[in-house]
Amino acid sequence: MHSYRYFGSRHSYGTWDGVVGLVESGEADIGVQSLSISEERMKAVDFSIPYYNLQKAFGAKEPGRMPKITAFTYPFSTNVWIFYVLMILATIVLFQKVIFRNTTLLGSFLWVLGSIVSQPMGNIRDTPWRRVLLGFWLAIAVAMPFFYKTSFVFFLTMPEKKPVPRTFEELSKVVLSGKYKCLTLKGSIDRQLLRKSENEYMVKMGEIIEKNAWEFSLEERLPDILNDRLALIISRGAMGLFFGSPPYINVRESDDNLGIWYAGIAINKEFCCRERLNDVLHRINNGGLLYKWLNDYSFTSTLKKRLDVKYEEPELQLKLQDLKLAFFTLFFGYALALLVFLAELLIPKRFVPQ
Repeated sequence: MHSYRYFGSRHSYGTWDGVVGLVESGEADIGVQSLSISEERMKAVDFSIPYYNLQKAFGAKEPGRMPKITAFTYPFSTNVWIFYVLMILATIVLFQKVIFRNTTLLGSFLWVLGSIVSQPMGNIRDTPWRRVLLGFWLAIAVAMPFFYKTSFVFFLTMPEKKPVPRTFEELSKVVLSGKYKCLTLKGSIDRQLLRKSENEYMVKMGEIIEKNAWEFSLEERLPDILNDRLALIISRGAMGLFFGSPPYINVRESDDNLGIWYAGIAINKEFCCRERLNDVLHRINNGGLLYKWLNDYSFTSTLKKRLDVKYEEPELQLKLQDLKLAFFTLFFGYALALLVFLAELLIPKRFVPQ
């Protein structure tokens, strides 16, 4: 019997490394490790009856709070902001043509912009159908700022967390864009599974992981290598062992799985006591001993993390640093208005077009 850190992967010239390689070569009769049973491995070694199901997922670090300094952009999504700006531009052009009297495009822009910040509108052509059009715009000009202000205060007092990938499709997008790194367990078949996937985004992610040799081993302390821009492809059971269980962990599991495989013990093809080994595994499974050990170990790890957590009073009040961008924008507007005022005073009237 021999235990080894690496599970076992086949080289290009046909030999195996890790646990599978030791069992195949006869250096070990059985290999005890969380080995997924695959058709390729069964050509090299035999397997016992399955004793555990491996749900391959990925874990990413629990996101931190979004910065309050950019909270003014949070109330609306990107698509809503684009739609709102396009609607304002269309309103400016339309009102300059049919609503205002002898007003330039710049004048129409100032009137429309003023209506958004609750300023009255003047120089209007007063006809029944224009009143309907104007009333429709004023309803929008009142509603949109109201929703914005309500959401803005909410984001300031209770900021959301930064977005993190939740599915393998989202993970592949951020990996392909260079925003994230994704590591696979050294000696596992995870890269092969990614490259053989029916989904193109999984194949591309597997190629990038292979090209950059992104991998980790169980000898490393996993909580230390996991950062804000890193994801680990690992079984859900292993995540519980190394990181603990919710809610006192800083790792978020993916919503979907790369796949689900049965795990077994690798057996040399000439091993004599296969039936007895299977009988013992069968009793362990029926008694639930393995799952009890996993749950107890995970609970112990979680309890240690819970004892290290210090209670902190939640901060719901606004601070000056949360509003510094708003004050900066306000003072910039005042400075710009002062420059325009001084320009009107200092520029001679003869340079002003009549």
